[in-house]
Amino acid sequence: MKRTYLTILFSLTLLFPFGRAFAQVPDELETFQQASEDHSVLFRGRQATKITFPANGNPYWEQPLFQLGDIVFEDNLYRDVFLNIDAREQRALVTKALGLMAVALPPSLTPSLIIGDRHFVGIGPGEALSEGFYEVFGSGPEQVYKHVEKVLNESVNDVNGREIGYYDENYRSDVYRFFALRTSYYFRDAEGEFSRIKSRSSLLRMFPSAKRKEIRKAVKAAGIGSSKANFDAYCKAVLNAAAQ
Repeated sequence: MKRTYLTILFSLTLLFPFGRAFAQVPDELETFQQASEDHSVLFRGRQATKITFPANGNPYWEQPLFQLGDIVFEDNLYRDVFLNIDAREQRALVTKALGLMAVALPPSLTPSLIIGDRHFVGIGPGEALSEGFYEVFGSGPEQVYKHVEKVLNESVNDVNGREIGYYDENYRSDVYRFFALRTSYYFRDAEGEFSRIKSRSSLLRMFPSAKRKEIRKAVKAAGIGSSKANFDAYCKAVLNAAAQ
């Protein structure tokens, strides 16, 4: 019996000679989390997905560059954190410094982000809108929620610009995969009900007919009445005029 026990113990030693040493070597995420100090709770999420294959465009809300901002995570406010949004996976991305790895946070636990002068909200599953992040226009009783999604597609044609949804200055014609932009807008009325809007006229119809003339006049005076004006700017101008 003793001989059998020693044989088993010797075999385990051969199989796992460095098990203790390996356990003490933290991976990249663990090292990152241990160094996060007072922001340790914020950085306990999973490591953000790294794109390891060539593709045109990017999976971010706009650009890969992280910016300083404020974020609410699990009911706690964290200020001056480097932030971005993964529009493909709908995750908030946080990092301690530019160039370091990022941690991905779900929208259900991240109700608010402020990046520069832009306000984003996280919508969890089972709510009025699809799960993901939305940029909020307006501070009055009526607001517009903008949703950006990046979808991985393939094409042998040159799709840079209108077809991809934006212009990639580093576009490569020999790369067939690309992140296509999908944008949608939702009007939130004073009662908190949402309606999909797809055009300028559909946005104006969200307001009483007696007020539309005033809104059109104010928007035109702001120089945003032209059909060539950016739709985001048009939404903001309409909401600003409606709040007067």
